[in-house]
Amino acid sequence: MKINWNWGTKLFIAIVLFMSLIIGFVIFSFNNDVNLVEKDYYPKGQEYQQRLNEIKNASFKRDFFKIQQLAEVVTLNCPDLQADTASIYFFRPSDTKLDRIFDISSGDTSYTFSNSGFKRGKYLLKVYWNSNNVGYYFERDFFFE
Repeated sequence: MKINWNWGTKLFIAIVLFMSLIIGFVIFSFNNDVNLVEKDYYPKGQEYQQRLNEIKNASFKRDFFKIQQLAEVVTLNCPDLQADTASIYFFRPSDTKLDRIFDISSGDTSYTFSNSGFKRGKYLLKVYWNSNNVGYYFERDFFFE
């Protein structure tokens, strides 16, 4: 039996192939994970002026934090930290499941973290602290080997 390849048959085949491509793209899109930088990015965006003020408050303390990576641990030294509350946030831009947050107590000047919970790659070290009701914020790129 000979297939008649007139313009109608070719158009039908083209439409079926195009629809299959679109359906495949939709299925792929729904199965793909989307990692947002922040889950609640809109309220965080509205608080951005407060974040800029905290960065300005911490700008004179650029070399305040010393980070040292050893074989098994990461040590963060901050000799003159006088904080009421503080937290250290290791932010992984590529995967939110790898983020780590540590609350630190006041009075400590050295903090040690085990490398076991971190995967190799780039992290953003974010440090938040309050002292005498003044907020401070500091961030630095950090690469786990």
